[in-house]
Amino acid sequence: MAYILAVDIGGTKTLFQLSSDNNDIVLELSFASAGYASFDDALSAFLSHEKIKLISIARACFAVAGPVLGRDAYVTNLPWQLNADDLAEKFNIGHVQLCNDFEAVGYGIDYLTEEDIVSLQQGQAVQGTPRAVIGAGTGLGQALLIPVNGDWRVLPTEGGHVDFAPTSKVQILLLEHMMERFGQVSYERLVSGIGLVSIYEFLRAYRQHDEDPALRQAMIEHDASAAISAYALNHTDSLASEALELFITIYGSQAGNLALSVLPRAGLYIAGGIAAKNLQRFQTGAFINAFNAKGKMAELAQTIPVRLIVQPKVGLIGARHLAQQSAV
Repeated sequence: MAYILAVDIGGTKTLFQLSSDNNDIVLELSFASAGYASFDDALSAFLSHEKIKLISIARACFAVAGPVLGRDAYVTNLPWQLNADDLAEKFNIGHVQLCNDFEAVGYGIDYLTEEDIVSLQQGQAVQGTPRAVIGAGTGLGQALLIPVNGDWRVLPTEGGHVDFAPTSKVQILLLEHMMERFGQVSYERLVSGIGLVSIYEFLRAYRQHDEDPALRQAMIEHDASAAISAYALNHTDSLASEALELFITIYGSQAGNLALSVLPRAGLYIAGGIAAKNLQRFQTGAFINAFNAKGKMAELAQTIPVRLIVQPKVGLIGARHLAQQSAV
């Protein structure tokens, strides 16, 4: 029996899935990425698991949250570098394929069920036109999907690193605040986990708002962005709520920028853990309002279907598909 390894490598966590050629999952584990000095170390830890250490892997696909250049890749928000040939030889894998993590998300979309997707804007779907996908997590990923002979070709991008363009007076002040800290300010600086924290810190100073000591303690002891989201969703903290609202607005604006650049009349998809975990706030209108606020192109933006993916393993699903399709 042939075995397939799919891995979704993120700045926060790395998901491993080993399955048989007939789609039976043998082992699936999630590792905290920061706990390993290199991807090799994380892969070695997974493969040493008692349940699979004697299994021979025929094909593997590693979806990387960062640029992939031929047989090499590196993770943008970790000091991890990968070479497909070195990994195949070191771990005795028949064939290793590298892809961008949002390339894997793009290929995973067609394997999702209706329950995995929530519509934010119905739009007017047009067959034979492109799709696009955007998603915030540790960073901000984007990809294009081009229809080819009844299937999709996914083109990864690094569009999350384009320059942030403010659309309000508060956002202009936020840009100035971030420029003082970083110089160049990309959308990823704001539309990401650490970006939500930066927005919160900016608003705290800008509003001269008294901070909830319990929230500050939660930010110190746990994931800071998750703590802000939790306090915003529970309506227990107005500062956290405003930060999340501004985050969602900027997210929607960049999604709209992507939509105008690609014209994904077959659908723009939102992936990444932040949107799925804050679904109710994404459904309240701030995201779609910002998405459609495109002046002369507002009516065009309103025709684009916008779908939010709530399936957290869509990248892993796509990576498995790519591994299955790869030649040994």
